[in-house]
Amino acid sequence: MSVRPPQLNNNTDKDPLTAALEQEVFNEKASTLIRLTKKLETALKLLSESTDDPETSEAERFDRLAAAGEALWHVTIQRELCGLRQHKAFLNHLNVPKAVRLRMGPACSFKPPSNEGKV
Repeated sequence: MSVRPPQLNNNTDKDPLTAALEQEVFNEKASTLIRLTKKLETALKLLSESTDDPETSEAERFDRLAAAGEALWHVTIQRELCGLRQHKAFLNHLNVPKAVRLRMGPACSFKPPSNEGKV
């Protein structure tokens, strides 16, 4: 008995219209991944600039951190839709800080620290 890997892209039994539609969907997924990755890179750059700048307020830093976490969330979802399940090398390649990785998710789910009790 021999073991054969699954045939994921077996186009012999598909009609040309289905193959063209699948190719179009694949192209859209890839272009969306590129666009979202660029958005993540921009958010990480803005976060890095706000961390380096002593004049940036704490609230602005928090907002940029939340925006970077949301951008990372979007990229991660799109990567999984494209079949890319291993994220560690990708995150290391982009130098995504641990704080952003911990805040991955919708930006509205993270509330800025309150100033209650501070004088």
